[in-house]
Amino acid sequence: MKWSDRVAPLNNLDEQARAFAQMPERRQSTEALPQQLLCDLSHELRTPLSRLRVASESEEDLLQLRERIGREVDGMLRLVEDTLQLVWLDTQCAPLPDEAIQIQALWEMLTENACYESGWPTEQLHCAVEASCWVRGNLNTLAQALENILRNAIRHSPTGGSVRLGGQRDGDYWLLWLEDQGGGVAEHDLERIFDPFTRLNGSRPCNGGFGLGLSIARNAVQRQGGRLWAENTGQGLRLNMRLLAH
Repeated sequence: MKWSDRVAPLNNLDEQARAFAQMPERRQSTEALPQQLLCDLSHELRTPLSRLRVASESEEDLLQLRERIGREVDGMLRLVEDTLQLVWLDTQCAPLPDEAIQIQALWEMLTENACYESGWPTEQLHCAVEASCWVRGNLNTLAQALENILRNAIRHSPTGGSVRLGGQRDGDYWLLWLEDQGGGVAEHDLERIFDPFTRLNGSRPCNGGFGLGLSIARNAVQRQGGRLWAENTGQGLRLNMRLLAH
């Protein structure tokens, strides 16, 4: 069973779009990010819209044309959904429902989806977290964060590489980390990768992403009292999460 089947999904357009409508009621300090995201979103949409214009005027076979239009529309839909999700997280003031979450079970659900989407075999995704690892948080929001981190790790790891989830108890918290084999990033970019629409020109190219996944993940973790940061391992990137233990 998918995690999104167990809870009402947060990433639907209607719910997230209400964040924009409610923005005048939010505190003034939250206005900068949504305004910047709107500017960035309009810029990002120009390229797929231009491709759609070219496709509509082309002499391509009807089946090929439908496939191209479908890909472009799917991409734009993901872009809009991700942007609205980030705004929702940034502007939502009400506390999220709190529950106990077993990380091992959550990982199993997420890796099943990730393997289906990426074509990676399950044996390349390793979990070294004990069954005793339970954290406090919101299942839907934490799943969104971990899923984005996992997708990022798979996207940047080489064919035949591996992604590993580890963790250890640290007092009232669990420290979890997810490591890939993508070569890491420059030290001065370790914080910048969490900025919306960031695409690095170095060792970790965009590879088809929009540069929103890690921004959403950090906001989601912070919304439940946690912390998310990055460091290099020598072989790849390690994303660390500090979450309240149950």
